[in-house]
Amino acid sequence: MKEDLLKQSKELEQTLEKQLQFLKQDSQVYLKVGGLALLGGVLAVYSIQQLKGKNKKKSLKKKKSAKKKGYSFFGTLRSRLFWMLIDIGKARFMNNLMAKVDPGDEPK
Repeated sequence: MKEDLLKQSKELEQTLEKQLQFLKQDSQVYLKVGGLALLGGVLAVYSIQQLKGKNKKKSLKKKKSAKKKGYSFFGTLRSRLFWMLIDIGKARFMNNLMAKVDPGDEPK
């Protein structure tokens, strides 16, 4: 009976050792996969920050150049002249179009 208990304890120790070895091997695999996932996340965050940094620099340059320009009298005058010329051109175009459509209505 004592020998049976000794055999059983040795078998249990051997199975425990094998289970620990499998656990070590599995944990190494899990560590590798976890490390790769962590590395991928860090790279993703870094790349997003770099892209946002470039866009911020561009927007800051645009804002600075916009601040330097300010408002000018000639800018508004140019805009108003442009729309007046568009209106005059539209009126002339409509007159010419109407003249081509109804040539008999013109007085002699």
